Amino acid sequence: MRFLKHSLMACAAYLPVLALAHPGHDHHTGFWAGFIHPFTGLDHLMMAIAFGVLMWTANQRWKLFGLIGLAVAMVIGFMIGSQGFIPAAVAEYGIIASLVLLAIALWTKSNQVLPITAVLLASFHGVAHGAELGQSGHASLLILGMVTAMTLIYAGGLGIGAFIKKYVPYGKKIIGTLAAIVAVIGLA
Repeated sequence: MRFLKHSLMACAAYLPVLALAHPGHDHHTGFWAGFIHPFTGLDHLMMAIAFGVLMWTANQRWKLFGLIGLAVAMVIGFMIGSQGFIPAAVAEYGIIASLVLLAIALWTKSNQVLPITAVLLASFHGVAHGAELGQSGHASLLILGMVTAMTLIYAGGLGIGAFIKKYVPYGKKIIGTLAAIVAVIGLA
């Protein structure tokens, strides 16, 4: 038991290393820079995959809303961030809060939280990237690449949700575990 406790503490100590959410900001232009970026950040992967899993467990009408809401809110957030209306530091706190909200929605399987989660999560990600990357050239191609990649990752999350629901025994417990992982990474 003591070994397990120390192992968990050691793993928790390394979580901030895994939370380097935004490597690769040295290339700020073009579609491919925007497309590759979500695949290099743990926050993007966790957000989009968990959001897809959550949407799969939700009512049918939320699945399409989630996809459209994710893209539109991210674009609007990017425009707001690139104009400097909201500082990147404030957006990072919004990302953390929305990841925790997503974890709560996954844990409780709440359909009431979904629209709020969709808009907050994607818009704060958009604001953060607009503030960090939007000042450079070719911002429209950058955001197009980022939204395309996030949509693909989200669709992957939908697929994972479908797989868990159909083929995995105790799938609801796995989704609850995913919620805990999302919360820990969000707070790291």
